[in-house]
Amino acid sequence: MSTYSSEGYSQDSYAKGRPTYNSKLVEYIVNYHLKQSGNKTCTVVDVATGTGIFARMLQGSFDKVIGTDNSASMLEVAKAHKDSSSGGEKTYSIEYVQASAEDLGFLKDGSVDVITVGTGAHWFEPQKFLNEVKRVLVPGHGTLAIFGYGGFGNFVDFPQCNALFKEFGMDVIGPYWDKGRRVLERLYSEYLHHVRRNGFKDIMFQIYPESAKYSVSTGYSVFDEPVVINYELSMESFHAYIRSWSAASNYNRAYADENVNISDVYYEKIFKASGVTDPKAKFRYEWDQALLICRF
Repeated sequence: MSTYSSEGYSQDSYAKGRPTYNSKLVEYIVNYHLKQSGNKTCTVVDVATGTGIFARMLQGSFDKVIGTDNSASMLEVAKAHKDSSSGGEKTYSIEYVQASAEDLGFLKDGSVDVITVGTGAHWFEPQKFLNEVKRVLVPGHGTLAIFGYGGFGNFVDFPQCNALFKEFGMDVIGPYWDKGRRVLERLYSEYLHHVRRNGFKDIMFQIYPESAKYSVSTGYSVFDEPVVINYELSMESFHAYIRSWSAASNYNRAYADENVNISDVYYEKIFKASGVTDPKAKFRYEWDQALLICRF
């Protein structure tokens, strides 16, 4: 995850360009957690919180929300976030801590009810991370939720754009993704093996849409709806999204002498192919997504 901490990467662009998760996802995780008698909603830790996108969504469902990330610059953006979209400015009481997923030493043993990881577990060393999860979760009453969305979904309204999008993300900037991208492309199915081997129970691995089955292996079921993410894109927000990609940032640095932003180049190609005239108009986009949830 080093690109997100690098001097040439724009954390503000990440905060502005990344989509938010489905509001139903928090409810889904909490309902799963509370199905086990004796479970509590005192403390949740959002690991690899980045700019705090999911940590903010967790507030109100737990007494205490903690967001951790390796990147100090990402956390600075998270701490500075102000939400005035609902008229009045909303304040957040989230504790942000710079820490790696593999070393949550600031947390006491058995002190956490739920751990969440939103589109971040592909950067981890799985066994070291799970060792920490097992240490800090409340024994017998803890929940781990790993979820995320793949980079390449489906332009439902403009299928002619799909091939161009994959050309951009796989062929052009593909070699510039940081290590771990393969785990995300597999929608975290690799973690099924890890949680089974580590003694987690009541394991559920769900994907959406059904076509996402070609990205995973066995042991999955299909959501009836996009529980993880149902974010609507416009061409304007799509542009901001691909500008936030780490591989695009790495590519631009590698070819800095060309003085061209590769995300802008492919945005123009995709925008032209779509036939859209209003870049602010919403269109249907289907996100490949997955949720792995289990108890320890």
